[in-house]
Amino acid sequence: MIDTEKTTPDAPVLETMAVEVRAETSNRQTFSLFRRIPISRKLTIGFSILVLLTLLVAALSYFSSDDASQKIEDTNQLRVPIALEAAAAESNLLRMLSNTRGYLALGDERFFNDYLAARIAFESNLDNLEPLLAATGSNGQEQLAMLGQLRVALVSYADWADQSFVLRDDQLAREPAYKIVATEGTTLAGNVLLDTQKVIDSVAREAAIEDVPLLEDLAEFQSSFLAMLSGLRSYTTTRNRSYRSEYIANSLLNDQAWARLQGRVDRNEFDAEQMALLTAINENREAFLTLPEEQVFPILESDEWRQDLLLFRENLLPVADDMLRLLENITASQQLQLQRELGEGTFSLAQSRQLTLTIGAIAIVIGVMLAYLFRRNIVGPVGRLTAVSERIRGGDLQAQAPVESADEIGVLALTFNRMTGQLRTTLGQVRQERDRADNLLNVVIPIGVELSSEQDFDRMLEKMLVEAKTFCHADAGSLYLRTEDDKLQFVIVRNDSQQIALGGTTGNAVTFPPLALIDEHGRANHQNVAAHATHMGQSINIPDVYATTEFDFSGPRRFDEQTGYRTQSMLTIPLKNSLGDVKGVLQLLNATDTETGQIIPFDPNLQQMMESFSSLAVAALEAYIREQALRQEIQQLRIEIDEAKLQKTVSETVDSDFFQDLQARAADIRRRRQSSKEEER
Repeated sequence: MIDTEKTTPDAPVLETMAVEVRAETSNRQTFSLFRRIPISRKLTIGFSILVLLTLLVAALSYFSSDDASQKIEDTNQLRVPIALEAAAAESNLLRMLSNTRGYLALGDERFFNDYLAARIAFESNLDNLEPLLAATGSNGQEQLAMLGQLRVALVSYADWADQSFVLRDDQLAREPAYKIVATEGTTLAGNVLLDTQKVIDSVAREAAIEDVPLLEDLAEFQSSFLAMLSGLRSYTTTRNRSYRSEYIANSLLNDQAWARLQGRVDRNEFDAEQMALLTAINENREAFLTLPEEQVFPILESDEWRQDLLLFRENLLPVADDMLRLLENITASQQLQLQRELGEGTFSLAQSRQLTLTIGAIAIVIGVMLAYLFRRNIVGPVGRLTAVSERIRGGDLQAQAPVESADEIGVLALTFNRMTGQLRTTLGQVRQERDRADNLLNVVIPIGVELSSEQDFDRMLEKMLVEAKTFCHADAGSLYLRTEDDKLQFVIVRNDSQQIALGGTTGNAVTFPPLALIDEHGRANHQNVAAHATHMGQSINIPDVYATTEFDFSGPRRFDEQTGYRTQSMLTIPLKNSLGDVKGVLQLLNATDTETGQIIPFDPNLQQMMESFSSLAVAALEAYIREQALRQEIQQLRIEIDEAKLQKTVSETVDSDFFQDLQARAADIRRRRQSSKEEER
């Protein structure tokens, strides 16, 4: 590139070059007097003529359209403010309605504050409209009556809105189904779970090996009932029908578990205390099971599930519609008056238009003559100079621009010829830079070979990031590996400015949480740039993360706020194998200009080299992982053999006479303790 600041002459240089042009062309007689005049003076003469013509046309137009302008001015002073104020009132009313909806839907305090601000602004609009409508005389009486109706409707709207906000802030009041579950349902369910736990504790105190199935049935009943309660609570708070299905499925499991317990009751496997608890469990359970089908589900599946939304729909919306209708009537009436008055002004303007066209035609003729003169003496030489520049662009650096005049174009031609010489010099430098870029490409393959020979996994990962960061002159970088549960796990983190070195051979654990590739709704995460690159399998080069809204950079911004760092340029490269599967992500931050030390965007050419480097790196990584997996399989096989031997030894010990004798003694001791407790009572 040519440094324009160095090649653009300043004023003294321009004067010197102008003298050289005059000396070069002093012996020529081909230059007319007009060509010897500087371009600035030519333009001054031409534009002065055009300005005088324009002033003449403007003066004639002004005096001829003064009457029409006066009518339009009167309209602007009265009709337009009314129309604008009515439109502003309609906008603020819509804001009130929108913020009411927002607060009822989300409960965010900002919506409530915005609603109050919109209501105050709407009241101000009504106050401003009243004197404007009164100034229109008899034509505004009907609109004043509508304005009074608007004020009454606003009071009604505010009352209904306050009631709906109170309901929104009280969940038990606004959601009847939730109230049933949170009060009566929670009490019944809590009793069932507490009594079930008492039965489990009672059985466990004297449990023998044959009581294990009974404890399993009780635990299954308890867990299925708890899951059923959880599904009901989730469906009550979210109205997501998947939670209702979850409740029904767990209810069936709970019925089966209860049936098995009833069978044990029939076989007299419980004592009197336990039977009393089971009876209480049955009563509370039956009462709990009637709540969803008879009360909770009908409310949730009707319009009454949210009382605040029902009040909004049945009371607030009709009032808002009436207010909008009144505002539209006021606006429509004023627009009719505005059109009538503008029509009168348009007729007056039509009379002045004819005069303006006549004078304008004369100005056009003079302007065409000036254009022809400028084209011949300015545009023509510039065009020929452009043709020479095209030859140079095509590779003919020997082309010379003709010096045709003694004005600025002549100076430009002489400057152009000098710049051509500089271009020839610069081209040699560009070729040298291109050769240097080609030589840099040869660095990638040796690094890949070096990675493939590395036997230390942490050192291999560290080398992948450090080599890439060094090659791209990046200040910071991170290396993620994709886990089996679809997450990107930080494994190496480096930041030279902040002196951060985590993972690898440093011995410092990476404390950053992994990045989820799939959100809680089962959708692919495209908000995070590393997750997006993983899903798309494409590199992402961002010059400035603060200037883009495509991705969520809240994490880097929080890091910047905490440390004073400034994250700017970012290069994110997916680590893909030969099959196109993404095994991880390499992310580099803040490319640095080696000469100035300034943060710059990542060079696209370096990006291509890094993509080639990532292919070699992931190949070395997969080879290492396959080797380690094979070793783990061999180690696992050894562990399984040792566990089988251990189980055999335990089985022989349990079946021995000595172990059986110990069990009998333990049972006798428990019976003696139980008898002593009964005697003490």
